[in-house]
Amino acid sequence: MDSRDAMMSRHLFLAAVAAVISITSAGYADTITGTYTAINAGTGPYMPTINDDGGAFLPSPFSETLGVGVTTTPSTFLQVAPISGGSGTLSGSVDIAMKLSEGAGSAITGVTTSAGGNTAFASNGTLYFAANYDIFYGSQTDCITWNASSCTSTNNTTTIGETLKVSFADGALLDINLYNWSDWNMQPDISFDLVSGAGVPVPEPASLAIFATALAGLWMVRRRQAGHS
Repeated sequence: MDSRDAMMSRHLFLAAVAAVISITSAGYADTITGTYTAINAGTGPYMPTINDDGGAFLPSPFSETLGVGVTTTPSTFLQVAPISGGSGTLSGSVDIAMKLSEGAGSAITGVTTSAGGNTAFASNGTLYFAANYDIFYGSQTDCITWNASSCTSTNNTTTIGETLKVSFADGALLDINLYNWSDWNMQPDISFDLVSGAGVPVPEPASLAIFATALAGLWMVRRRQAGHS
């Protein structure tokens, strides 16, 4: 093997190793645990009732084992039901306090929101955020939205209104997706996406291509060496 072949083999080998490290990080799993409460912050006599811990709803406390880059299947977060007998239009909010920890107990250090999302903040390991709540008794429509949008249609159950981007003290990053809902007896969904675990880089989609290219290059070098022998 001449010096050029040796150098090429070394570079391709290092590229393959780097790709393997990035690829295997995608299989990294971590556990998020938490508790939460939801309260009606409206002021009218016909503001909704809230069920935040029962039946198929996200329990409190809860535990989610997450793989890096794998979004969980959306699940019911809570139930917001209007009180009958009202009239006109009423607006309020549903306020959430969610205490989260990651891994061996790493606490929240900060949160940012997706474009257009309602304000959220973190304090002492607890995440605070809120949804808008609107009731239109005349059209028998109501909605819960996690962004500035208001009720524009009924049966909206699939739109992500806001994504909370949460950071932890050990470096882990978590996305919390909050889904809007329209029409009576709403059960908005929530899903989680572990962007990166503690000390684990965010997986790069190009890693597989890099790995394949490196392996092909190594094969070509070996074939060249065999032809020279």
